[in-house]
Amino acid sequence: MRILKLFLPFVLLTVSATSFGKESPFTPVQDLFSAMSEVDHQKMKGLVTTDFQLLEVGEDWSIDDLIKVIKPSKSKRRNYFNVIKTKISGQMAWVSYWNKATFTNGDNINSVAWLESAVMIKDGSSWKIQMLHSTRIKPESIPKNIELTEYVD
Repeated sequence: MRILKLFLPFVLLTVSATSFGKESPFTPVQDLFSAMSEVDHQKMKGLVTTDFQLLEVGEDWSIDDLIKVIKPSKSKRRNYFNVIKTKISGQMAWVSYWNKATFTNGDNINSVAWLESAVMIKDGSSWKIQMLHSTRIKPESIPKNIELTEYVD
């Protein structure tokens, strides 16, 4: 019994530490939009695979194409998400989600919204985005019963 009392806290601590280290397949998507908000091109590149593909408003983009349009701005971007579905199959995962960004510049606030999906590939212990498909929608087209949560990195 004494050994169990000594061993149990160690097991619980090990399991807890391991649980916190697990990354959701959606984490790199949130981090990509956070890096875009911060205009951190290196971080953006680190979150995607070398063959990353973005299908954006009817165009086929690479990470370099995306980086070209992400420039410093006086506007502050805030990102909001609601995951619709996540599916993991071995070393691959896909996620569908609602995405909304608000851009604030002084008193001026603009919102942009998308319905998106992403495919992630496991790279070691973390996920990387291989493909992201983005369909721009009117912010008011997000269903009223959807609660968007702000992502703060």
